[in-house]
Amino acid sequence: MPSERLPTTVPEPDPRERALARTIQQPDLVARVLLARGYDDPDRARMVLRPDLSSLSDPFAFAQMERAVERVREAIRDGQRILIHGDYDVDGISGTVLLLKFFALMQADVKPFIPDRRDGYSFTRSSLETVRDGGYRLCISVDNGTNAVDLVKEIEAAGCDVIVTDHHGTSENVVDCCALLNPRLPDSGYADRDLAGCGVAFRLAAAVAQSFSHGRRVAEEFRTFLVDAMAYVALGTIADVAPLRGENRTMVFHGLRALAVSRNPGIRALLDCAGLSNRTPDAEDIAFRIAPLINAAGRMGSALEAVDLLMAPGYQEAQQAAKALERHNERRRRVERELLERVRRDAESRDEPILVLGGDDWHPGVLGIVAARLAETTGKPTILVSFDGEVGRGSGRSPGGIHLREAMRACSDLLINSGGHAAAAGLEIRRDRLDAFRERINGLADELLAPQAPIETDGAVEFSELEPRDVRMLDQLGPFGAGNARPRFVTRDVRLVGSPHIDARTGDVRCRAAREGIVLPARLRGGMRHFETIRTLRDPLDVVHSPRLAPRTDDGPVELVIWQVERPAANGDERLVFP
Repeated sequence: MPSERLPTTVPEPDPRERALARTIQQPDLVARVLLARGYDDPDRARMVLRPDLSSLSDPFAFAQMERAVERVREAIRDGQRILIHGDYDVDGISGTVLLLKFFALMQADVKPFIPDRRDGYSFTRSSLETVRDGGYRLCISVDNGTNAVDLVKEIEAAGCDVIVTDHHGTSENVVDCCALLNPRLPDSGYADRDLAGCGVAFRLAAAVAQSFSHGRRVAEEFRTFLVDAMAYVALGTIADVAPLRGENRTMVFHGLRALAVSRNPGIRALLDCAGLSNRTPDAEDIAFRIAPLINAAGRMGSALEAVDLLMAPGYQEAQQAAKALERHNERRRRVERELLERVRRDAESRDEPILVLGGDDWHPGVLGIVAARLAETTGKPTILVSFDGEVGRGSGRSPGGIHLREAMRACSDLLINSGGHAAAAGLEIRRDRLDAFRERINGLADELLAPQAPIETDGAVEFSELEPRDVRMLDQLGPFGAGNARPRFVTRDVRLVGSPHIDARTGDVRCRAAREGIVLPARLRGGMRHFETIRTLRDPLDVVHSPRLAPRTDDGPVELVIWQVERPAANGDERLVFP
């Protein structure tokens, strides 16, 4: 099990709260959050509430952007064929569509290519064959390519220059190509390291647009396109769980508004399928309603189906393509449920701190989702491997406490390949090494485990302060997600009352929270595995929660999303913290 979470951090009350609230004409709650997050200057606070596109860096800050732009201009001028080499997730798909539409605006000869998930991530042999067969002279990657050293070398030897736009990879074994744009690399030149793959593609489009305009001011034709194109940046950035801070937050803030008014038939069809046609979608809508539809293409069919949807010339074609994605998504849910039942039974028979499970012909498109579900319900890092013959590909998810990429790196001699992030990683392994890998990574579990970081909060709050109008105003601090959490507060001496029940769809525990005569509906995130404890708790508790209005309402009721419950140590009882 992940190690115990450290005590919650709660900022002291700030005496400047009331003055800031009055100056920026916001409720005290909003000022409290701004101060807790370091925005104590009124002008900076206003910038948070209304991000300005003028704050985006000059795209030519990328060290190799000039080289990339000159090569793109040459391809357009000489009528050379351009291949956009995307990826099969939402980030890669949305960035691919953004560049396709941008180059189409300039009447360039451009086509998309996205590798099949079964062939693996980034450049593959199919990529090389596509370049050769199509006579492409320029290939621009989106969301991949930084470490594809050998294949990019072969592609360039075949007479096709490669521009890599990416946000993955390591600073070791970096590709040598025409131009490399990756803000994560130490010599990239770009200040904001958090851009998603689609964000890097957007910066390339912005730079090319500048180069075709007078000076560095973008011509109106290009400006209109770039503002609309932020819809794709919002889709990819949110779906890829990139931090919603800095430039990402600015682009997503405007991108969500661009989505709501988009005339793109594919976007309109997606919003209609997700039931979002009559309002501005928020980040949760993208993450849980739209992204699964787009991802379903790459998981269960071909990612190019999602590209075709977003490139559809009319609504009728887009509607048909969206329905095909809906069918893929339904099949994905069915396959996911079936695999989850199989691996759950296997997981119950194991007592290792890290679950490593393998099987034949498990659908590779759902491994990551099922690993995440199992990690959430068991509280254990989970790695699932699907074998096809003697080699298997797998996905891992960690609920916290273990850095998966580093854990796999410690077992690299047993793996063919691995990579990823702290909470999500992938690997390739031979069948005869799975048992040794399971034994090694579990043997390192104590060494790899670390105390989970404390939940950071924006201060204490009383239930009496949670007026619907003030809670609604907290939404101005969004879009919320990784790197910009929804405001979290601590309320002490809360009692859980009534009869809690489990939400079977989410695994949350629905309950009611009471303090000083005020009772609010609440749900405890990921509380299912603690249900029996919750059901019998009668002690006063310290609760970390995010207050919000009930979905799709403007005037309440206020409900609490509870992230953590703590029973302070007292009367000889031990401190109790969950989830």
